Amino acid sequence: MRQRGSDSWELRAYLGTDPETGKRRYATRTVHGTKRAAQCALVELVDDASHAPRAGARSTALAQAERWEWIWMNPAAHASPPRHVPNEIRPPSPADVALLIAKASASDPALGAFIRLAASTGARRSQLLALRWENVDLERRRLSFTRALVEGPNGPVLAPTKTRRAYQVSLDVDTAAVLAQHKSCCDGVDDSFVFSHDSDGATPWKPNWATSAFIRLRRDCGIPRCRLHDLRHFMATEMLAAGVAIPIVAARLSHARASTTPNVYAHAVPGGDRNAAEQISDLLRDPPSPEGSGDCSPPEGEEPVF
Repeated sequence: MRQRGSDSWELRAYLGTDPETGKRRYATRTVHGTKRAAQCALVELVDDASHAPRAGARSTALAQAERWEWIWMNPAAHASPPRHVPNEIRPPSPADVALLIAKASASDPALGAFIRLAASTGARRSQLLALRWENVDLERRRLSFTRALVEGPNGPVLAPTKTRRAYQVSLDVDTAAVLAQHKSCCDGVDDSFVFSHDSDGATPWKPNWATSAFIRLRRDCGIPRCRLHDLRHFMATEMLAAGVAIPIVAARLSHARASTTPNVYAHAVPGGDRNAAEQISDLLRDPPSPEGSGDCSPPEGEEPVF
């Protein structure tokens, strides 16, 4: 914050470096009024400068502004964040997923391969879009997810995966065959993107385009309330329902914590809640014998003790 006149203040917030030029970027604003009003405006500017929607990221930006003495205190440090209510998981049925793949493959084989990979690997949209042919081992039927394509301030950029670590998943025979067919239609080399509108795979699909294409496909199939991300939930719930061990599913999902998988998909683990209900039923099925009726009255001739 810099004073420019008797009641004029120039505010500036750091936005980070430009991914293309490497130059520092700033958001600037000029306000008029008292110093206290300018400081309040600076808090709003720093908050707006945070591109991440999470409250934690904005609190970090305000904490940095406090260290730079742009503001007197971090108001987010004394705020009570709202309680996080997780969204209800509603994965599509196997029939719906099969319909999505079939309809996409008929009109756009590349989109069909993309949908099949999303449903069979459980990979996030960002990871599939960042996939290059050098990450695909068709002989061993394995994929390596090393990067993610995310929306940046100036368009899509390559970034680390959500958990900031690379991981591998295996492919089934049919999915590997679909991917091999898709590769035969591409002219790119190993560092080309698997899903690209360019014949040489120079640039990947944009994240928003992939989502829009899925929404159009879903509507054409007449499937309500199904997101592209729900294909990840489909893979997890179907594998757990089939009896695949939780650690294996967790590794396939690349969850940062092993406890995340049972916490999110506890409803999909077969037998757990049903077995508990049956055990309670067994306890309540047979009434107790008269000798063990549990009469708590004191023996004859004795006074009750309170």
